[in-house]
Amino acid sequence: MSNTINLSGRFAVVTGGAQGIGRAITERFLDSGAAVAIWDRDAAFAQKTADELKSRGTVVTVAVDVTKLADVERARDETAKTFGRVDILVNNAGIAGKNATTWEYPAEEWAQVMRVNLDGPFYCCRTIAPTMIAQKYGRIVNIASIAGKEGNPNASAYSVSKAGVNFSSRPTRLLS
Repeated sequence: MSNTINLSGRFAVVTGGAQGIGRAITERFLDSGAAVAIWDRDAAFAQKTADELKSRGTVVTVAVDVTKLADVERARDETAKTFGRVDILVNNAGIAGKNATTWEYPAEEWAQVMRVNLDGPFYCCRTIAPTMIAQKYGRIVNIASIAGKEGNPNASAYSVSKAGVNFSSRPTRLLS
């Protein structure tokens, strides 16, 4: 890899890390020396991914539904027990939802997109940031989308949820 970074001795959490962009992030962290906890609601698929990547470094899985605060807190505790700390959090888990005009968008579908794409990163940040502050080190990356800035026709729930992530992800210095 031509532009690697040294993450040796770092411990990362990647939500939705079993496939797509999350898997690519997981691979990159492993190749850079970090240990990675894949947080995913599909435990079997996450384990399959971890098994495929274990030759590249330390990778574990934690089954978690990021839409449930108690589940995120349990995942944090399980990850802390395994790694001792969390240095990097990547809020990647997300769903696109249905394509439909706003006036035809099913209310429950809208709510589910908001729970995964907006509540999920909030719960993860709310749960992990205090531990990063206490250890005086941490990095949080929230994955958004240009759809949150420009919007996508007939993808109002996705666009609104990613706009929320964009707005809430302004750099903040938590540590002095």
